[in-house]
Amino acid sequence: MRFLTAFAFDIKFQWRHGFYMVYAIVCACYWILLTFIPDKHLEKSVIILTFSDPSALGLILAGAILLLERDQGVHDPLFVTPLRTRDYLFAKVASLSVLSLIAAWVIHATSSGYPESPILFSIGVMLTSSLMTLISIGVVVRYQTINGFIIMSQVYAFPLVLPLLGFFDVWDTWLYNVFPTQGTLLLLQSGHSRLSIDQVIYALFILSIWNYVIYNWANHSYRKYILEKIGEGRDRK
Repeated sequence: MRFLTAFAFDIKFQWRHGFYMVYAIVCACYWILLTFIPDKHLEKSVIILTFSDPSALGLILAGAILLLERDQGVHDPLFVTPLRTRDYLFAKVASLSVLSLIAAWVIHATSSGYPESPILFSIGVMLTSSLMTLISIGVVVRYQTINGFIIMSQVYAFPLVLPLLGFFDVWDTWLYNVFPTQGTLLLLQSGHSRLSIDQVIYALFILSIWNYVIYNWANHSYRKYILEKIGEGRDRK
């Protein structure tokens, strides 16, 4: 119940501040851009846009929301309630994943049609969005300004774009398999072609493991830099 309450609050907060309207405009721009892409390059272009969209959404928007909440004094009264840190984090992850999923489906459906493996495609988008959202939260709580957050969030996220070198056949190495975004690229390709069982298992495993690790880091960071400063963190679980 606490999670659902926080989730509903986040959806209303994002709607009230125009995030959905902004993303409708962004999706329209993506659709216009893709109409100019030749057919032979369309598949990779759609995958890259779908890859970058939840990444950018989770990484930048989550941090911007936390900074906005902090400026508006949302956190102090919020944690006088029985809401726990994990409910707050899960609500952020879920609400932004919903927005990412809507955007990804709009981009894919309007440019190349219905995904061949819609469930895997959707899971890939949501796990990527959740990962980037958690990274964003773990970074933004350490900084007071939007400039500091944006710079450092790019530093933290930079290694995750390295698998794109393999995707574009620039440089190939087995080390890409360590990064969760290698799993993302595989799951997004399921929108155009079927994956093997081994590929599906690997992609789900690597994204899930990284989400778990980054969640614990973001949870610790939020408790240390936000909750403890308002006198609530030491008692939260």
